[in-house]
Amino acid sequence: MESKRYFKTLQILRALAFLGIFFFHTTLLPDVFSRWSITVFLMLSGFLNAVHGCDQEIDCSPVASWKYAARKIRRIYPLHLVMLIIAFGLYAYSVKDTVINSLGERLPIALAKLASNALLISDWGPKSGWWYNIFSEYNIVTWYLSLSLLLFLLTPLFLQIMHKLYGSEKAMTSIVTRAILVSTLVYAYTIVINIMLVNRYKDSSMLYIYESPLSRIGDYLIAMQAGYIYGKKRHLPEHQNTTLSIAIAAIASILSIFLIYAGALKNGTLLASYSWIMNSGFYFTVPTVILIYNLATLESASTYKLNDNKALNMIIKPFLILAALSQYAFLIHVPVISLIHGILRRIGDVNIWLWSLISFVLTELLSVVVDRCKKR
Repeated sequence: MESKRYFKTLQILRALAFLGIFFFHTTLLPDVFSRWSITVFLMLSGFLNAVHGCDQEIDCSPVASWKYAARKIRRIYPLHLVMLIIAFGLYAYSVKDTVINSLGERLPIALAKLASNALLISDWGPKSGWWYNIFSEYNIVTWYLSLSLLLFLLTPLFLQIMHKLYGSEKAMTSIVTRAILVSTLVYAYTIVINIMLVNRYKDSSMLYIYESPLSRIGDYLIAMQAGYIYGKKRHLPEHQNTTLSIAIAAIASILSIFLIYAGALKNGTLLASYSWIMNSGFYFTVPTVILIYNLATLESASTYKLNDNKALNMIIKPFLILAALSQYAFLIHVPVISLIHGILRRIGDVNIWLWSLISFVLTELLSVVVDRCKKR
């Protein structure tokens, strides 16, 4: 079996997505960057899982699916627990004066929420009403890890279905057409689900369309279609057209930049009743999957040049390091940002640039420490 591919181009994209999320949380960037970043993270995950699974025999039994998901999560799960305890401690400290008189009532709810976070099921429950007291997060990025666990549990089933749809020699002749049809249906489902969630939950719908598996599973599935096609066709001569891949990747990048710019202006151009259009981020799905597919294709066609270009490697190395640390930094950064903000606020007015810089440096340093501990 062929060893897993390491795509430098996709790692650079992952690094940029992390920067978008990080500096959105320090308020340096508008919220549209978080929509784009989450879409990139989800689609990279779906794409790569399909690439690495398209030639494997898949067992989608409950036990095998759990083992698959556990293997994907276990590397960062200990860090998740550590950051959960830290985030819970910061939360408890911030509300200590207001909850002391209702501790008996609020403690069971807090412990139930802590359990849902620790078990990574916080994103599986309602995002409104009383139940949101339990199915919400102390470390706010935990929802993404919870969503990922659910998607990983379903991935063996998705791969087995894709084997049946695309795996035969006859199906290979029309694999692109079939995948586009499936992706179109999934994309239509996502839009319909978003509209239904908005109509049902009104003002609280943002949490559903941004975080809920019902809404976000579409990005993952569409990326899996692209990853499966790439995995099956990557060795074919017609799949090595560097010029075409560069052109398509450039167009997808320009479209993504335009959508980010349009999203940054949403408050002045959209009525409140249509804000869900920007909140969901579904408009990034198509350019993102096209970009990921063509970046992977481009790297396959020019791996030798990419590896031998010393000047280019010097430029991209910081992004590759950032991407390698991003799985840890993603879990670490919000508590760090909150802590640094609290310290600076006690000193005086918070300078947003200084706050962002200190938080970023500390997040990366802590990520390096975690990474070195993992490698021992």
